[in-house]
Amino acid sequence: MATIGDALLSPENGWIRVNDNHVNFTYENGSSAWTTGSGIAGYYNSDFHNYSGSATNKGQIKFNFTGTKIRIICRAATTLPINNTITVNKDSYTFSTYRSVNQSQTLVFELLSLDDKEHSVIIKNGDGAIIFDAVDIESGKSISPYSPVHYKRFLILNNNEKYYYSSGWISLGVGVPTEQDYLNYGMEDVSTLPESAWSQLTGEVELCYYTDDPNKTEVSFNIETIPFTLAEEWENKQIKIVEYTDDPNQTESIVSIETEPFTLYDELEDNMEVLYYTDDPTKSFAQLDITANYSPLDELEGDFDVVTWSDNNTTKSATTSSIPSPQSIIQTDDYYMYGDLLSIVDKLNSTNGTLRYAVSFNEGSTWEVCKFGKWRNINISTLSLFKSNGMSKYDISLIDAAALKNKGTKIRFAYYIEDNIHNSNPGIEIDNMKLNINSATETIKIDNVAFYVLNTNATIQLSLTGSKLTGILDDSDKGRVQYRVLLNDKPYYPSDGTFTRLAPSPQDIDINISDREIIFNQPNKLKVEFQDYWGETDYWETTFIGTYSGLMFMDDSGEYLSDTFGGILKQLDFGVIIAGQTTFTQKVRIKNQLGYAIDNVYLEMDKKYERDGVVVELSRQENPFLATDYLTFGLTQPDDVIDFYVRIATDMRAKPNPNGIFELKVNADRV
Repeated sequence: MATIGDALLSPENGWIRVNDNHVNFTYENGSSAWTTGSGIAGYYNSDFHNYSGSATNKGQIKFNFTGTKIRIICRAATTLPINNTITVNKDSYTFSTYRSVNQSQTLVFELLSLDDKEHSVIIKNGDGAIIFDAVDIESGKSISPYSPVHYKRFLILNNNEKYYYSSGWISLGVGVPTEQDYLNYGMEDVSTLPESAWSQLTGEVELCYYTDDPNKTEVSFNIETIPFTLAEEWENKQIKIVEYTDDPNQTESIVSIETEPFTLYDELEDNMEVLYYTDDPTKSFAQLDITANYSPLDELEGDFDVVTWSDNNTTKSATTSSIPSPQSIIQTDDYYMYGDLLSIVDKLNSTNGTLRYAVSFNEGSTWEVCKFGKWRNINISTLSLFKSNGMSKYDISLIDAAALKNKGTKIRFAYYIEDNIHNSNPGIEIDNMKLNINSATETIKIDNVAFYVLNTNATIQLSLTGSKLTGILDDSDKGRVQYRVLLNDKPYYPSDGTFTRLAPSPQDIDINISDREIIFNQPNKLKVEFQDYWGETDYWETTFIGTYSGLMFMDDSGEYLSDTFGGILKQLDFGVIIAGQTTFTQKVRIKNQLGYAIDNVYLEMDKKYERDGVVVELSRQENPFLATDYLTFGLTQPDDVIDFYVRIATDMRAKPNPNGIFELKVNADRV
């Protein structure tokens, strides 16, 4: 593996190289301007960006990238400084481009253990020039335009003490968190904190958020908790519902809330006052009739004895009817589940009261309830907890095979039963519980059986368009299939030469063939080997002439002006231009070698090459030349060619520039 100071002429395995002329690199001038060099041997793609600079007014390179690692490739020389700086996100580092012997494509800086996300980068020269050549980033990642990556940090304030979490809560003392607290100890994501950590905090908990983003006006948090209902949170609390409307005619609001059945006694209990108002002058008293189940014995608490007295010896009997107290009933035997549970059915002869359920999967050692798809343990020995936390008839009806995954093959039930004391209808009556299970419970016996497997080979349909390999791998048996791709008899995908994992058929194949792996202007062999679960192997093969992929610029003779990676292969040479003159016209062609149709093609000169008094003019036709600074084109199929014309117009204000260059860029939308 390369180390700092080594010449790194090509990216190592697991890296890709991005040339210095990539469109998403932003070059900002300091006391002088950035210049470019091209056609110079030794540099990556034979070009570079140079900033002569000064110690006080720095030039800057800005961009963003994704991934976990980055390398900077520059020229190192005896005259270059040791104190260049690079800022990745908010962290700044110093790197040297000094070397006792001049060397191009030098690895001058690297970071290898970043978080897998987007990062922002600013590179500045030190006390001297910097010659920037390329950037290496993680394979499969990308460069994007510069946008600052802002800090976001979280701390927890609990009972006026501030905490952060690292395998446990760590206190930072009392008081409001400071900016340095956030920067040194702040957490980036509170959603990853385990529920057990939150349960350790008691009292009022505040989530404190810090960011240096001036445009951030609000923040949201995502924290997973044990499922709960609003009824559980609002129990014994006063609730206020506030409504706002701009309707001047509305004088009242109606709020409908669905609850479990209740009676006035549930709300008023033993004490209440009834106020009566009437404007009837003849009314001299009020009468209130209340029908309720009541006995003076209800006033007695605890156990009591009934004593009778008589002056004869005949047998006496006392009878009474009453409603049972709330009770729990625990099943002593298990149901066995031999297959996939379809549903749990409880047949009730009466629902006049409160009924709750709990289940056990370990013969009654612990009891659980399932609400909102989550299981949690409850204590059924306390009736009030069983009543508030147990499952309702609706909850029990939602339990299915998915909810019982990894719960074993045995289940038993416990019931909380409380009859309604305020009417004379029969109380809760459970007729039976039934498990609907999709399974066979009888023993199957097989004797002298032979199995014959009839297998058909997998089939593949592929096409190579441009640099994209697409198609379908199928198996008429609907079995699992796998494949691998070879390019010029070398493993391409997977890179280690093994087959992909067996996966259900049909299986889509969509692979880009990297231009870095093909041999240009020569025949290349692409081979796809595939096999089914039984190891029956077949292959598909094609040959193609290696060529560039993308929207490719060509001159009138068909020679490529640039390669797939943005490197310059040939320049349009307009010769010496005298201020005030307009050059001759040159024809340029764009060929769609992407492998798919495109639309909304937009062509313009790269604005960073604009110069006062010099204008690059574009036209769809040569004669007459209708000058414009951009061109648009419509639907373009694969291998279609777009022709346009270029010339340079100057005026007397144009300043001399012996090495003046410009670049054209094109963008399009995939159809």
